[in-house]
Amino acid sequence: MIDTILDHQNDRDATLKLISWFDIARVRAAKILVVGAGAIGNEVLKNLALLGVGNIYIFDRDTIEMANLSRSVLFRAKDNGKPKALTAAAALKELNPSVNVYWRQGEIEADLGEGLIRQMDVVIGALDSVNARFWLNRLCWKAGRPWVDAAIGDLNGEVSVFVPPDGPCYECDFTELHYRQTPLARPCGLLAAQALGEGKVPTTPMIASLVAAVQVQECMKLLDPGAWAGRSLAGRKFYFNGRVGYVEIMGLPRRGNCPAHVVRHADQRRALTGMSAGHPAAALLAEAQAMLGPDAFLYLGSEIAIDRVCPCGNRISVLRPVRALDVEALTCSDCQRPCHWESDIRMTHEIHSGSAPDLLGARLWDLGVPWFGVVEARAGGGEVLYLELTGDAGSAVAEFVEFKEAGTVA
Repeated sequence: MIDTILDHQNDRDATLKLISWFDIARVRAAKILVVGAGAIGNEVLKNLALLGVGNIYIFDRDTIEMANLSRSVLFRAKDNGKPKALTAAAALKELNPSVNVYWRQGEIEADLGEGLIRQMDVVIGALDSVNARFWLNRLCWKAGRPWVDAAIGDLNGEVSVFVPPDGPCYECDFTELHYRQTPLARPCGLLAAQALGEGKVPTTPMIASLVAAVQVQECMKLLDPGAWAGRSLAGRKFYFNGRVGYVEIMGLPRRGNCPAHVVRHADQRRALTGMSAGHPAAALLAEAQAMLGPDAFLYLGSEIAIDRVCPCGNRISVLRPVRALDVEALTCSDCQRPCHWESDIRMTHEIHSGSAPDLLGARLWDLGVPWFGVVEARAGGGEVLYLELTGDAGSAVAEFVEFKEAGTVA
C-alpha cells in the first residue's frame, strides 16, 4: 500500500520512509557535531548526509595529505593541502544539498566551546588520540550531551557510547598511566617537551567504515533514547576483532569519583548574551561579582602564564595558556636568554579583583577561553555559577561557517 503512495523516482527519502523506526522529522531537526574528519569521520559524515540529518557540524584541526586518500571517501587529489573540515563540508553539500553543513578548523581545547556543545543533540568523536578524547569527554559531560566514540587499528575496531550524567564516561576507565599521558600531566622540566607529537596508526577503509556505521546507527538511537532503552550501546562498548572475525559487547565501568563527572545544574548556569570571548577578563569578573558579591573570582579550566622575569631583570608579559607556550616565545628580548623551566614563570588559574592589571585587561580568548565557552565563577562562601559567553552564539553555531554550495560560504 505504501509503495503506491511513495514516489521512488523523485523522492530521495522514499526508502527511508519505509523504515518503521526512522523518524524523518526528528532526523531533519537534529544537530549532530562530528569531531574529526579523517578516516572514521569521512564515513560518519557520509552516513549522516545520506540519512538527511538536518544540521551537521564538522570540527577538525588538520589539512588533507595525499596519504589520506586511501581511506577517505570525501577527499580527492585536488584537495591536497586544504582543511579537512571545509573539504568534507563541500562534499556533503554535493552528496545531499538539503542538509545544513557547518565547519570549523581548530583545536578541541582551545576552539570548541561548551556552549556550542550544549546546542547539539549528539556528538560523534572520530579522533585519533587519548588527549583529544579526554577533552571532548569533559566538554560533553559538562554540557550534558551524549557522545559516541570510536577507535580503530588495521583490522580491529571499537565503539563506545557515553551518556551523562548517570552513565560511565571515557575517563572512568583511566589508569595512572592514562593520566600521565594527558595534558593534565605537564612535564615539570623543559617546556619544549610539550611539543612531542603522537604517532599515527595505520588503518584501512574497511574498519573505518565498519565502526562509523555503528556510530551513526547508535546516534540515531540517541535521538530517541526512550524508544531504545535497553537496546542501544549506551554505557557499553562494541568491540570487533577483525583478525578472527569476532564481535563482543561489554559493559563499561563507572567510577563514582571520576573527575570528569562535573554536573552543570540548570540553576547554576547564566547565559550572558552581552558577553563574548573577545571581552576583557575584567568585564566577566564584574558580571560574576554582580551576581555573587565583591569577593567572587573567575576559576579558569587551565593555568595561565602571566609573565616571566628573566635573571637579567627584564619582565616578559605572556598572558597565554601554559599549554600554548614554547621556549622561543619566552626568550628574553634583552639578553636573549631562553626560558627552560616552568618554575621561571608566574602562573595562575584564578582571576580576582587584585590580579595584575594586564591579566584583568587581557581578552578571555587570549587566556584560553573559547568562543561560546563557559567560565566558572566562585564566591568566598562556596557558591558557584557557570557563566556562558552567549554573546558568541550568533546563529547557535558560534565560529562555525555554514557551507552553502560549492565554492561559497555564508
